[in-house]
Amino acid sequence: MKIPLIFTLYLISGPGSCFNVIGYPEGSIMIYCNHKEDGGINKYFCKVTKNTCVNTQTSNVWVHGDRLSLFHNHGVLKVMYRNLSVQDSGLYQCGENRTWNRKMNLTVKEDPCCWSPNTVAGYLGETVTISCSYPEEFERNTKLFYKWTGEDFLEVIDTTVTLIHRFSVSDDRRSKVLRVRISDVREADGGVYYCGAEERMGSISYKSFFTEIQLQVSEGKETTATASTTASVRTTATGKTPAAFEEHFTFYMIITACACVALLLIGGSAIIYYKLRCEKTRESSFIRKRSGTNEMMESVYENDPLGNQNKIVMGQVYHNVKLNISQLDSVYQSLDPGSREPNSVYYSLNSNTNQLDSV
Repeated sequence: MKIPLIFTLYLISGPGSCFNVIGYPEGSIMIYCNHKEDGGINKYFCKVTKNTCVNTQTSNVWVHGDRLSLFHNHGVLKVMYRNLSVQDSGLYQCGENRTWNRKMNLTVKEDPCCWSPNTVAGYLGETVTISCSYPEEFERNTKLFYKWTGEDFLEVIDTTVTLIHRFSVSDDRRSKVLRVRISDVREADGGVYYCGAEERMGSISYKSFFTEIQLQVSEGKETTATASTTASVRTTATGKTPAAFEEHFTFYMIITACACVALLLIGGSAIIYYKLRCEKTRESSFIRKRSGTNEMMESVYENDPLGNQNKIVMGQVYHNVKLNISQLDSVYQSLDPGSREPNSVYYSLNSNTNQLDSV
């Protein structure tokens, strides 16, 4: 009885502005009917062409009807339409009995960019990047990334910011790709996500969610994977994060540096040891040579007669003397006449030859 009554009230309310709303097969839309008037709690959302409606008489509580759900709070009637199909296209109206209404034309468009759902694998503590292509109609709109809680869409991040906690987002308008990067993946990050876009039109605004992503989080990881995990909406890829790569690179650099320092120390020690050994060898050779000369002189001195020992000594001494005084031609030594020595010795020094003559 309520549905015909609501539709009758719609006809009485008269025509109003009509807004265009765009959705995609297997996607969802969230429509916001904004109003200042409030005549009661009986709010509705109807498809005019089929005369079917969903209504709510409560606030702050979701009211579900098949694929349609309503939620009213603080001057906003929120309508959630899930799992869209092309047959859902048509004229709709939201409003309140005898108070206000908003009309909209819903078009469900097929677009290759928006095939869903898609599965992405993530690993605990690693980083995963989710990429979503979006339709050309939303190139200049704010892009959205929401998580489905089972009853409502929970906002994670949008392109009005670049970073929120562990989530970062970028919009490549040239290739029409939205990329969301989740760092330090946790078990609670697993679940169903949606990429979407937002359109504001005054008293009517809506969010169109066109790509569904199922993020599966596990503990395992491939050791041969790349430095970061990049998963497109059609494929699943795994890999190491840049932080892990940098840690391994730093470790290998430290090991290499230590090995180089060790080789330099060993080489330097070997060179020093070689030089010390060479110096010690030369010193030993010099000592042996000098020792041999002294032993030879001692041997000659001991084997000569007593009378010649003095000559050897004197010859050795005077032989090494270079006379610089030209006035000195000779030195004469007279022995004491009373001496018993039979002979006297006369030494003549030649200043030019430095040779010693003895008589």
